[in-house]
Amino acid sequence: MADKYTKKAIQSPEAAPAADAWKDSWVEREVQPPKVKTDVSYRQIEQQIASIDAQVKSLGDEKSALSAELALIKKAVEA
Repeated sequence: MADKYTKKAIQSPEAAPAADAWKDSWVEREVQPPKVKTDVSYRQIEQQIASIDAQVKSLGDEKSALSAELALIKKAVEA
């Protein structure tokens, strides 16, 4: 059985622009198997994606810095 999403009647109290207010609507997610229900919103997942993007950028910057350090270490060892 596929995952099931059901809109919940409870609306979030946060004020959002009318154009994207639907993003704050909560849905009940039922995942099979086993039957587990959690409350999620589009905006919540959108924020998780933004957080992951920021982490990816940060890790990329850190990787670049470490790669530059490796080059300096190699140069020092070969000198």
